[in-house]
Amino acid sequence: MQKDTLESIAQLPIDEWYGTFVDIPVEIIKPDPENLRTEFDANDLIDLGRNIEAVGQLDAITVFPLLTDTGEWTSFFDLHDGERRWRAAQMVGLSTLAAQIVPRPSQQELMFKKVSRVMQTRSLSPETKLLGLEKAFVDLEVIDKPEQWQSLRGKLGGGPEWPQLTRVLQLHPKVRIMFGKGQINFTIAQSVGRLPSDKQEQLAQYVVVNKISGRFLSTEMVPYLIDNPDASPAQAFEHSRVGGWRQYSSPHQKGAGVPSTEEQVEKFLDACVHWERAWETLVVEGLVHKVKGHPQDIFRLRDASRRLTERSSALLNRLDSIDDEPPAPLSTNVLTGDDGSDG
Repeated sequence: MQKDTLESIAQLPIDEWYGTFVDIPVEIIKPDPENLRTEFDANDLIDLGRNIEAVGQLDAITVFPLLTDTGEWTSFFDLHDGERRWRAAQMVGLSTLAAQIVPRPSQQELMFKKVSRVMQTRSLSPETKLLGLEKAFVDLEVIDKPEQWQSLRGKLGGGPEWPQLTRVLQLHPKVRIMFGKGQINFTIAQSVGRLPSDKQEQLAQYVVVNKISGRFLSTEMVPYLIDNPDASPAQAFEHSRVGGWRQYSSPHQKGAGVPSTEEQVEKFLDACVHWERAWETLVVEGLVHKVKGHPQDIFRLRDASRRLTERSSALLNRLDSIDDEPPAPLSTNVLTGDDGSDG
């Protein structure tokens, strides 16, 4: 990466600045006032700044020259990408940052890039991503046209939380108000959103009044209400609390056809929650110590844990390769557990 100096490029026409790499003083870089990301951890920034001091800046930020209406440079740059690095530099007293100067894209292109960056940042809260996605739909004038949202998923960054985010955006208006006021959190809001709009307000009110946890709601009550659409929230709570209702329920209602992909994913995630509870029984509650002196029990627990490890590893490999060429099928042993053991 060949660097120019700010003094040398300042002598050139603006069009010749683009694509160049320059060390730019941090004080003449202006952050984006409409940056969708507003969450920055001070300790994280200090660590990043010290790392830049110690090993150098690994990635250049990108900036636009800030121009007057007549096309002349104002002696400032607008920050396009790299606000964490810019903030970190100020936290530890760095005077300059390596930057690539790029032309300012159109407002729509800029919006797509901003939202995509937010959607692809795993450390950001779903609430922040929701605000970014909602702003994008408003700017694109499709906020009232949810049937068009999926076609924009690729340009807006998508991500694994897309179904939950779009579900919250389509909540009954009164439930959206409850979410906006902080009466229900994101987990509860997206769980309530799995039900038809006319059922959502009653369930949300029940959850608030009875202080239902998000986990219990999403893994027990909502699945019950999906399988029993005529049931009330109180009935769902009582049947879920007692337990056992699942064994009498068919995977999906007769005549409903094959469950959707989203329903199958939710079912898998529900099963994962049951595994987490089993783990808590085993480790947190001390069962792992109670089996000491019982070799057969230790063998069975170890064997079951090994099979879970094999399956989770196979699933992770499959998911990691989903954007590459179609992977080879999982082995029969991993899929069926037919590994010769009797656990």
